[in-house]
Amino acid sequence: MSVTKRNGVYYAQLSVPSELRDVIGKSNFRRSTNVRADGANKAEAMAVAAPWLQEWHQLIRLARSEPDVVRDRMAVMKTQAAVGCERVELAGERGRHKYSVVALDKPEDAGRLGSDTLAEPGQSPGLHWSGKGPLLIQFLDRFIADRYENKRTAGEARRYIREASEFCPRLGDINLENARAWIRAEGSKPEEERRAVKTMHKATGFMSEYILWLQDQRLLVDSVGNPFRGLRFPTSLKKKQSYLPLSLEEVLAVREAAISKGDEELVAFIDVGRFTGMRLAEIGALSADSIETVDGIQCLRVKLDAKTKKSAGRLVPIARGLRSLMPLTNFDFERRENAVGKRFGRLKSEVLPDGKDRRKCFHSIRKFVTTVLEQAGIPEGVAADLVGHEKQTITYGVYSGGSALTQIAQAVAVLDDKQPVSSMEKVLPLNGRKQI
Repeated sequence: MSVTKRNGVYYAQLSVPSELRDVIGKSNFRRSTNVRADGANKAEAMAVAAPWLQEWHQLIRLARSEPDVVRDRMAVMKTQAAVGCERVELAGERGRHKYSVVALDKPEDAGRLGSDTLAEPGQSPGLHWSGKGPLLIQFLDRFIADRYENKRTAGEARRYIREASEFCPRLGDINLENARAWIRAEGSKPEEERRAVKTMHKATGFMSEYILWLQDQRLLVDSVGNPFRGLRFPTSLKKKQSYLPLSLEEVLAVREAAISKGDEELVAFIDVGRFTGMRLAEIGALSADSIETVDGIQCLRVKLDAKTKKSAGRLVPIARGLRSLMPLTNFDFERRENAVGKRFGRLKSEVLPDGKDRRKCFHSIRKFVTTVLEQAGIPEGVAADLVGHEKQTITYGVYSGGSALTQIAQAVAVLDDKQPVSSMEKVLPLNGRKQI
């Protein structure tokens, strides 16, 4: 029977052959048409039920020929329904092509919408949208919480996966053509806006991890494969460009400009950077609790969620110059590195003759530190332990327990000698939430 009455409403219904019930996991398909059970409305109910009945018949035929595929698909559908679909909305504009994805309130709503709901016809050439299944970002929060403890990495994963959802709005849209469309779109951007190949490797890597997680959680069928693995990247994408070191004169020029603008927070970040070689994010995680005295040497302890395993938790002796420029009590950088980094970028563009060169940024202060250490003859292994680099040799990189803290303190003393601080350079403590 295709349409039956139940509780005053017409239902689409189809019995599953007994020999296939173990494969499909149910004895019959049933779904409400939301059409009142009135003789005059039966034709309307049949019209509503027609595509569902066609889909169920196809599933029964597939169950006969490829039962494992159907078992996988039904298990995924069951898990998706159990998890439920939170209300999520995604809208925006990609180039000149507008897109919008409707929000769902119920799991059973997924799959009812055609591709015309996702985009105006003809506005997204090259994309293959089926419009079926939950939104790609439906389970993103669960994935992030499950996989990433590092706040920075979690933020990157969220950003790139949401960007990928412009090309794969729903789980049913995950395919090789849409994955390639993402890469092509990046390659077609103006040259100054294109990302580097390495960046797109990272972006597609996050998507690849997300797909594997969805499949592990039985939220996506295994037969989808993983189209974000092994992608080819166009030659139009940028090649990796190394950051350029700033000279001491350039560092101090930007610092002086920050002082003139009253940006004491930026001044403090610059000072910590030039006397420690820390990454911007490592500085942003510092507070008064980061100060430790070990073997009589006062140090800053880098947070455990630093960029690399070698960086995490390392001790950086505090330079004399840094102690004279900032108080070592009651300070907290409050994870404000992103805002500070942007202000540094704007200011160096104004101050330095070649300040618009993107290879010169806050990270260039770290390059300045390593350059000073090399020119002073500091052993590479000691410099690596100071700035948190992996050692490339087997002997030191694998077997060594690391440099002694006294050796690292001697390297920091070189930074003091290179950057003598006069009383005129002293910076007043920051006030309010910017106090350090």
